[in-house]
Amino acid sequence: MPHLPALSGRTLVLLGALCWSLNSPLVKYLTLDSFLICALRSLIAGLVLLPALRPREIAWNRYLAAYALAYCALCLSVITSLSLTSPAIAIGMQYTATIWLFLLYWIQSRAFNRRAFLPVLVIMAGVLCFMLSGGSGDSHPLGNLIALTEGIFFAGMSLASQKATRTNALGITALGNLVTALVVFALFPSARAALPAMDGREWLLMVLLGVVQVAGGYGFYNLGVQKIPAREASVLALWEMILGPLWVALFLHQIPGPMVLAGFAVILCGMLLNAKMRA
Repeated sequence: MPHLPALSGRTLVLLGALCWSLNSPLVKYLTLDSFLICALRSLIAGLVLLPALRPREIAWNRYLAAYALAYCALCLSVITSLSLTSPAIAIGMQYTATIWLFLLYWIQSRAFNRRAFLPVLVIMAGVLCFMLSGGSGDSHPLGNLIALTEGIFFAGMSLASQKATRTNALGITALGNLVTALVVFALFPSARAALPAMDGREWLLMVLLGVVQVAGGYGFYNLGVQKIPAREASVLALWEMILGPLWVALFLHQIPGPMVLAGFAVILCGMLLNAKMRA
């Protein structure tokens, strides 16, 4: 991957969102235990990226620990909320990171920028459309509360990544995934118990998820967030929400509903508004 650092930060984050979006069609074919999926794809991603680890280029400090903990907590909060509330809420809430990052910037700068906040409001309205498209009676207050933490963990992961390294983003991605795999396999016996029963087709899908969706997605994202502000990266990451349903429509012939299409339009408007104000 010698030429990747030459790409712009925005391009790298967009490539990460593209890799994440492939989860939507692939996971439709899996009926494995959710904690096994979480642990195994992280283990595969960590092992794939491990050769890129260069210990001298990583700051072995509290920011690295914060990155690993935030990433692990993000993975666990998504998996746990998926079992308690609607999938649209469980997936969509991680993108509230844009709001948390804006609020943090506001506190640090002590200046509220209404022009900068307008695109954030528009984007969050689009995310809300996605969440409402799948939210119904299957939502649960506890699941919603857990899902609410996802945006905080995503924001924390993005900020800590910038502090832990500037030259070995793939290395910290490997470490974060190995820590996550270790924690999930250790804490959840169902993940270990389901492992021996996997067949060849399930292994193939898990390898694709581990290599493409996790190693590729978070690898590209962490490379990109070294070059651009975390607030901007969190906005570009929203392309996952747009591309995921698109792949499902193209390959599985499941057409998005009106609320999802409305979410497309509103999020794109927010992104265009954000780009215009940044120019």
